[in-house]
Amino acid sequence: MIRTEKGQTIYFLGIGGIAMAQAALLLKEMGYEVKGSDISLYPPTDRLLQEGGIIVKEGYDPAHLCPRPDMVVIGNAISRGNPEVETILEEGIPYLSLPELIRRMLLSERRSMVVAGTHGKTTTASLLAWLMFRAGLDPSFLIGGIPINFGRGVHLGRGDWVVLEGDEYDSAFFDKRPKFLHYLPGVIILNNIEYDHADIYRNLEEVKLSFLRLIDVIPPEGIIVACADDEAVGEVICKAPCRVETFGAAGKWSPKGVKVTQKGISFRLQRGKEELGEFGLSLWGEHNLRNALGAVVAAYLIGLPLPEIQEGLRTFQGVRRRMEVVGKARGVTVIDDFAHHPTAVRAVLQAARSRFPGRRLWAIFEPRTQTMRRGILQGELALALGEADRAVIGKVSLNSTQEGLDPQRLVQQIRGVKGDAAAIYLEDPRQIIVYCVEEVARGDVILVMSSGYFAGLPWKILDALKNSA
Repeated sequence: MIRTEKGQTIYFLGIGGIAMAQAALLLKEMGYEVKGSDISLYPPTDRLLQEGGIIVKEGYDPAHLCPRPDMVVIGNAISRGNPEVETILEEGIPYLSLPELIRRMLLSERRSMVVAGTHGKTTTASLLAWLMFRAGLDPSFLIGGIPINFGRGVHLGRGDWVVLEGDEYDSAFFDKRPKFLHYLPGVIILNNIEYDHADIYRNLEEVKLSFLRLIDVIPPEGIIVACADDEAVGEVICKAPCRVETFGAAGKWSPKGVKVTQKGISFRLQRGKEELGEFGLSLWGEHNLRNALGAVVAAYLIGLPLPEIQEGLRTFQGVRRRMEVVGKARGVTVIDDFAHHPTAVRAVLQAARSRFPGRRLWAIFEPRTQTMRRGILQGELALALGEADRAVIGKVSLNSTQEGLDPQRLVQQIRGVKGDAAAIYLEDPRQIIVYCVEEVARGDVILVMSSGYFAGLPWKILDALKNSA
């Protein structure tokens, strides 16, 4: 049994991940001395850790573990062979995974609301936390992104609830269980289930099995708030041992009279045949309508009054890197987005169409995740990027023996439908910047999409446009 006491030193190995960084901030707020290491840091974690006064060592060196920490949190990007891991094991330094840390530190005296699914977790969890916070419940939360209303994705509240973004990815090299199995859910929001994480799951059936295991650990008095429009979700929830509330066009809770303008989405919420009122939010796209429905239904079911929910929805400002406008120059709007799966890419581009009607859309995409780099969903990716008027594919990083995404073939697939000018593959980010500066026209919208930093392209493209004006 690993015991922790305030004042002890907790060391985060792989602190640069957004969830690891924010958990480190949480522990510092709880009274622990916090340190960590990583190969490199990039926004927004570098700023968050610096503002939090957390010392971060660059690279992985056993010397970083001296003086010996009381406990080490090992991120799931870290594997055997890491010099610090080998020292931890050799010297018997206590260690655990991030999900186990969250369970021990946050859930012993609080009730857990877990937002799960392939897409929309960060936005839904951020919105739910804001609805609860604004209504005075002061929830704790740990979210894998930066809700603009809060300025960071972690908060140690005084209320009974914890809002957690529940990921189906594995917990650590020594714990291959999905992260969300650690989170003792009392309420689960389940938006969608698709095939992803090709380095962990062989097919969709294995992905669904992980969600079945999540449902297996919810107590009989728990609640599952599920999207009725997703076929895989329907297959999973039919075995639920607790109350299930469905939302969506085919759900018990459904949106009526949906209107989309340049200011966002508005709709009337209906429960069965009962009208519950008008709701609006400054987000765009059908995916964000579903995200909002899940958060609204969950908030209502735990007791939030409808007027509080309506006002919370209206005042929600969104999440960093989710269709985040980083700036405008030469009449061109540059947007940063986290989209990295074909379904998310398509949803973001369709949302941009509704937000910027009649304007030419650029999709600059980095195939960074294991699923994308392996080329498993290449056909779907081509169709998704075809939603843009111009698509630029960034470098695909493959192991020397690994077969994967063929960027030239991807370009040809897009061109076959949209024309020769519709797509190009450029390995060097500097080439992408030059290409954008030379080819854009006033009124264009550039969406840079990646699950990583992508060489800071959104800001570099914006600066290059300013300098060329």
